[in-house]
Amino acid sequence: MDRSRFIYSALALLLCLGGTYAVRAHLADDWSDRALLTSRSSPALRYNLVPILCFHNVDGKGPYSVSQAKFREYLQQIRDAGIRVIPLQTLHKAARENRLLTEPSLVITIDDDYKNIVRVAAPILREFRYPASFFFYTADILNDPRWGTSWEDLRRLHAEGFDIQNHSYSHTIFHVRLPGESRREYDQRLHREIYTSREILQREVPDANLYAFAYPMGYFSDHLRDRLIEAGYELLLTTDSRPVDLTARFNGTFDRYTIQKRFVRNPEAMFHRQLQYALRPYDPDARDVAAD
Repeated sequence: MDRSRFIYSALALLLCLGGTYAVRAHLADDWSDRALLTSRSSPALRYNLVPILCFHNVDGKGPYSVSQAKFREYLQQIRDAGIRVIPLQTLHKAARENRLLTEPSLVITIDDDYKNIVRVAAPILREFRYPASFFFYTADILNDPRWGTSWEDLRRLHAEGFDIQNHSYSHTIFHVRLPGESRREYDQRLHREIYTSREILQREVPDANLYAFAYPMGYFSDHLRDRLIEAGYELLLTTDSRPVDLTARFNGTFDRYTIQKRFVRNPEAMFHRQLQYALRPYDPDARDVAAD
């Protein structure tokens, strides 16, 4: 081999290796929060409003469900709008530090244990390479994946990089005592919903970092919040619709917008409003988003 041919071959090899490295770096960085956070003093364009979307059933049935086609369409609209989907933990970190983002961003969460969440929603999310946090209540998780969501499913989701978090034990209302319920009975029920559910998740998905709790049906109270904080949860999630404002003082709670099709006048308009929140650059003179 003459000298010129050797140099050409060496350069080709370096270009090939460089391309491979770039692809791997891109894949590794898809769900990373590197370069997303910026200080308030940065001159770059910044974003302070981050919507959290809450999906449920992905089969088209029920008021809080969407069809598979609509779920895919929503994800495509997020991509087409130039909005980055970031992990819930990245948003949690930014909110604690009041650090704004350098890109329009939102978070995807999915609640409950519908079978199609694992078998339909998760593969579509993987296709788009989008992170998501899955909130499960433990009472109905099965040992056999043929009949619904199983512990094997949760462990596989966790192994694939999805976020597994707690949604209580039985998905019932427990922010207040029931009529006729004694204080002792209520405390026992709270313990099961808060502590027993967490112990089960930690046992069945031992490597999961259980830092977040989503209130079932969005019902919460000051007393329940205090108990959850005592139990070690760092982040609590409601269904009160407002986007997270990274300029606000972090109080340990995030609101989420529930994707639905029956209890809002125009579901498409409400979804697009969430995208518009994400796309709105930080303006210190803008009015409170809660007034929208």
